[in-house]
Amino acid sequence: MKDLFSVQEVAKLLDMSHSGVLYHIKNGTLKSTQVGKIYIITKEDFADFLKDQKKEKKTKKKPEEPLLF
Repeated sequence: MKDLFSVQEVAKLLDMSHSGVLYHIKNGTLKSTQVGKIYIITKEDFADFLKDQKKEKKTKKKPEEPLLF
């Protein structure tokens, strides 16, 4: 695996839009470093993001179904 990723590379790896990756960067869920006008994501930060997303999916509960009378 590479040591550094661009937003476009992360978007392709996650099958996500460029703006979706930028959303996670701006939201703080994906750490990055801004160099000029571009963002660089390290391998470690990308791996942390993937772990956090996996945990989040596991902890989300299914919504309760409404009671039908």
